[in-house]
Amino acid sequence: MIRGIFIASTIFLIWEICCVFFDLPTFMLPPPSKIFVSIFNNWEELLKHTAYTFTEILASIIIGTIIGITTALLISSSAKLKIWIMPILLASQSIPVFALAPLLILWLGYGMSSKIVIGVLIVFFPITSNFTDALNKVPQELIDAGKTLNFTNAQLFWKIKIPSSLPGLCSGIRVAACFAPIGAVVGEWIGGSTGLGSFMIYSNARLQTDNMFAALIVLIFMTISIYKITDFVLSKYVWWK
Repeated sequence: MIRGIFIASTIFLIWEICCVFFDLPTFMLPPPSKIFVSIFNNWEELLKHTAYTFTEILASIIIGTIIGITTALLISSSAKLKIWIMPILLASQSIPVFALAPLLILWLGYGMSSKIVIGVLIVFFPITSNFTDALNKVPQELIDAGKTLNFTNAQLFWKIKIPSSLPGLCSGIRVAACFAPIGAVVGEWIGGSTGLGSFMIYSNARLQTDNMFAALIVLIFMTISIYKITDFVLSKYVWWK
């Protein structure tokens, strides 16, 4: 916590000095002092947009985690299913989200649902990939030990494979917590009137660069907070390696 505050303070100080020393135009790069004044003056509006974007991010992580876990279990349980599912997974990740976003907004509208779907498309793959890899790399000696205890296949799955692969799943969820804001903001950039991404586009059109940076700093703080909370919860309940 203290280290993070020190690093942020150092960056803002160097940023402020550069803006003053090089006499940079504020519409190109406003100093941090002006950005924090913008946050103070627009805190009610920023709070509304932040709550909207946070809801999209949280929904994307939850839905993406459910889909990712389900897909990983299907892939690891059957070689035939893996042959059919993997090409679909790879195809979903080969198309840039910027190319899909306009179509999703056209199909689902300018509301929250289109942004959540964009977020889910971004976050579910790292969860699926990490969990599948962990399920396939359970140490054979653990499985053999379970067989010597006459475990059934169901017992081997729930008592050995799942606990052993949960750290891999948690790694995927941590990655998802970092990537989920991308989907929400990209969707808001392309279409919508609420959210931090929409606030940034609105400010950019009016050359209110300080407001743009204010929304960006709030987004960075929110993303770091989501990651830290996610990491804390996962580390507390899945502490084994």
